[in-house]
Amino acid sequence: MAAPGKQTNLLQRSTYQPPRSRAFFLELLLNMLIFALCAVIALQVFVEGKLVTDGSAALSGLTMEAKNLAGYYKVSSGDLSDLVSYGASEGSLNRSSEGVLTYYYDANIQLTDASNAHYLLTLTPASSTQSSIKSIEISAIKLNKGVEEHLFSFEVVNYQTLPPEQGQGG
Repeated sequence: MAAPGKQTNLLQRSTYQPPRSRAFFLELLLNMLIFALCAVIALQVFVEGKLVTDGSAALSGLTMEAKNLAGYYKVSSGDLSDLVSYGASEGSLNRSSEGVLTYYYDANIQLTDASNAHYLLTLTPASSTQSSIKSIEISAIKLNKGVEEHLFSFEVVNYQTLPPEQGQGG
């Protein structure tokens, strides 16, 4: 015969108790879901940062190229025909009938042909009322799926010195 204490112990075992491993498994799944969500958000932030960095590097490179062209223009006494030889290879430069020079650059800001261009630098001669002043406008343009996006532009002025016989005085 069983002792009375043993009988109550059997009654307690007959009631259903869910296993604790199921709660642990659900908690583990929930933590993995939260971690995956945070990883996706962090990945999006890093990808966006990479795109901003690439765009900034391209803009810096274009700015340096534009400054180099501006300096070369000033040294050449304002003659755009001298700029044609500035690092241009076949197909990387276009000269329009209006005298506008267009340099084509790829995504790494290297001179390229027009079909592979991601960026343009255009040099447009500006008209002046004084013969001793020549100027050009340098513009940077980004090509994005056939749409041109204006990035920046600035004017470069070249003041030419007059020969002594054309100067005042004397």
